[in-house]
Amino acid sequence: MLLEKFKQLSLAKKSLTILLIIVIVVIIYTVFISIGAPLRNNYSYDRINTQSVGLAKKSSGISVGLAPSGIMQDSVRTSNNESFEKPNMPSTASGDRKVIKTANLDISVNEVEQTVTKITADTSAAGGFIQNSSVTENTKGQKFASLVLRVPVTKFENQISQIKSYAKLVEREDIRGREVTEEYNDLNADLKHQEAVETQYLKLLKRANEVEEIIAVRNKLDQVQREIERIKGRLRYLDNQTDMSTITVHISSEFKVTLPADKWQPWENVKRSTSQLIVSLQNFVDWTVGSIFWLISLIPYLVIFLIIYLVGRKIYKKKLNQQIK
Repeated sequence: MLLEKFKQLSLAKKSLTILLIIVIVVIIYTVFISIGAPLRNNYSYDRINTQSVGLAKKSSGISVGLAPSGIMQDSVRTSNNESFEKPNMPSTASGDRKVIKTANLDISVNEVEQTVTKITADTSAAGGFIQNSSVTENTKGQKFASLVLRVPVTKFENQISQIKSYAKLVEREDIRGREVTEEYNDLNADLKHQEAVETQYLKLLKRANEVEEIIAVRNKLDQVQREIERIKGRLRYLDNQTDMSTITVHISSEFKVTLPADKWQPWENVKRSTSQLIVSLQNFVDWTVGSIFWLISLIPYLVIFLIIYLVGRKIYKKKLNQQIK
């Protein structure tokens, strides 16, 4: 019936009907693809998860849930239905804030070297140390020094005040603090969690029997241990920066006018002037001799030019006489 009705339609209606059927097919195919893709992804994930955790099922009943990224989930359940939840680290007390303190000072003094010695002694007495130090002097007799101090954070303000007391002029003073308490607490919480995950992987590794299972757990364990070392390194850095403040000091002295020499030596000036005169005479003689030889070298060219001139003049006069006659 449908085929007979389709044959009775005009050519335009037939084309429109075929086009409508094609559009419907394309829509159905697109919907099927969009629904089927998540199903395939879930199936692939289930296969990967089953292979990664197969060791736990074959061992003593411990099952470790893995997220799609391969990181252990917050809860690790055992056969006794006990769960180890991600520990909650207590926040740093309000009176134990983690702040990185830094300061930059530009000062002008009378004696740079004496000031450097005093600052070095004060830093050692405060329980700190000099991280970098340099002293320079320009051709005009002006000296400069640059110091990087590390002092306990409890002595930070006192050290700055002591340095300023040595200055004839404080040209610049820049004091800054960066609080890292939140980052420090987050890192500690992550560290506790990663260490708990490491413990569970170590238990699985001890119960592993097959080579594939050992390799799978070992790879996950290496990832966790690398993360633990990274967190510990960052914590050590933050502890160092917050326990020991950093003070950078740039020191300069005033320009000094250099006095003449104490001893006057006129005979030395005479000898130096005579030497310069002799050198000038030698240069003049050398120039004169060179000029003479240069003129001599021009003689052949002058002779050739003179011959050409005389021949040309003779020819010109001869033609001039012929025209007069």
